[in-house]
Amino acid sequence: MIPRRATPTDAATLARLNAHVQGWHAAHYPEAFFPDPGLTALTDHFRDRLSDPACTAFLTGDPATGYALCQFQTRETSVFSPGYRRLMIDHIAVAPEARRRGQGRALLTAARQLARELQADEILLDTWEANRDAHAFFRANGFEPRRMLFRAVP
Repeated sequence: MIPRRATPTDAATLARLNAHVQGWHAAHYPEAFFPDPGLTALTDHFRDRLSDPACTAFLTGDPATGYALCQFQTRETSVFSPGYRRLMIDHIAVAPEARRRGQGRALLTAARQLARELQADEILLDTWEANRDAHAFFRANGFEPRRMLFRAVP
């Protein structure tokens, strides 16, 4: 299965695929996520993101049942650290009914290829602590934890 690159015309598809992800996040972290931002708002959001030349999304399945949204980031060297060229995987999701069929792996492969094309130094992704199934998947695909965020309320 070879993912295809999404275009701004795929924004509604990304919005539809995002629904279960948003619902999971809202159920586990209601202080940080809205349960239903609305299909129109999500479609507008993804259309804007896909219009950014530094953003690339991939879709898998026919009809699409998985997606990855990637953002190319650069930073110049500073007094504190060297600069970087990185690909950040902002979203990666496969619909529950389509899991364990290679779509997630295909999406990560497409992201790795994009990172090579962009001459990125690294690929990062961000995951929430409760998403242990995703952690196992990422580890199985060569990702390792890099840093941790801690939270407290005043």
